Amino acid sequence: MLRSLSTRFARALARVVPAALVCVSATAYADYPDRPVTLVVPFPTGGNSDIVGRQIAEKISTKLGQPVIVENRTGAGGMVGNQAVARAKPDGYTMLLGGMSTQVLLAGTAPELPYDPVNSFSSVALISKVPLVLVVPATSPATDLKSFAEYLKKSPGKYNFSSAGTGTSGHITSQYFANAIGADVVHVPYRGSSPALVDLVEGRNAYLVDTPPVVKELVKGGKIRALAVFSENRLEELPDVPTVAEAGMADVVKHMLQPWQGIFVPAGTPPEVEAKIHDAVNSAVSDPEFQAKLRQLGLIPMPGTLADAKQLFEVDYANWLPILDNMGLKPKS
Repeated sequence: MLRSLSTRFARALARVVPAALVCVSATAYADYPDRPVTLVVPFPTGGNSDIVGRQIAEKISTKLGQPVIVENRTGAGGMVGNQAVARAKPDGYTMLLGGMSTQVLLAGTAPELPYDPVNSFSSVALISKVPLVLVVPATSPATDLKSFAEYLKKSPGKYNFSSAGTGTSGHITSQYFANAIGADVVHVPYRGSSPALVDLVEGRNAYLVDTPPVVKELVKGGKIRALAVFSENRLEELPDVPTVAEAGMADVVKHMLQPWQGIFVPAGTPPEVEAKIHDAVNSAVSDPEFQAKLRQLGLIPMPGTLADAKQLFEVDYANWLPILDNMGLKPKS
């Protein structure tokens, strides 16, 4: 009799406990956030990422009802900031402003990461994307992308391309372009876009790939020439510059790296918390006033669902890691 009662009690408890745990879980995060939240920006103050991070932090602070404090954790192309978030408690109180460069390109170019680039994070919201532009010196004999490709191929090893640094989206796209057209060119990395542009204007390097905010004034001023944009559509800032497809190179340049920015949290963060963070960020990105601020920075707003955020990271990681491996950009340990 006692055994029968014990068995019935155990079965009843097995039915009740899971439901109770669900209730506890929902209750535990019903008041999230009840204290300030930290948004880690893995780049220095004053740059594009820092500006976006501070603007999104201000907007979602209102939505979440708690201050969102920006913390710049810089170094190693974003690795330092990534590591800090990967090691943080997965409770929603530490977020990361990540994106294509920090979450995908870094994984394919850094010699070794102190965290798992896929399993250490969860992508919860998208903010923006920014196309890339291929520019050449104003003195370059090439006037379009096709003639420029032929120009590079005629003299293997003679020409250089500059970038804002090794592993940046501009570096990867420039090297991918060279590989796609079969040109032998030399990469000259700089510490940022400004010095790279100075040497491009002076004609010391054959080309550079960078973002519209970085190059548009020099293009409009005739100091450099834009040959193509790596995007599906022409840009508002540079309406006369054709896309790669319009330049007749879509069959050769089959992949277009599209840098993007979004919000990540440590893996294991409760779904209820992820949903709250997503809703706050997406509400900000969907706001016309905030979208206008992003466009002033040369960024294209990317509102979307929580599933969109996860899918974009998964697709880009799956597509670009093999490409990066084939390019041989990761130093051998």
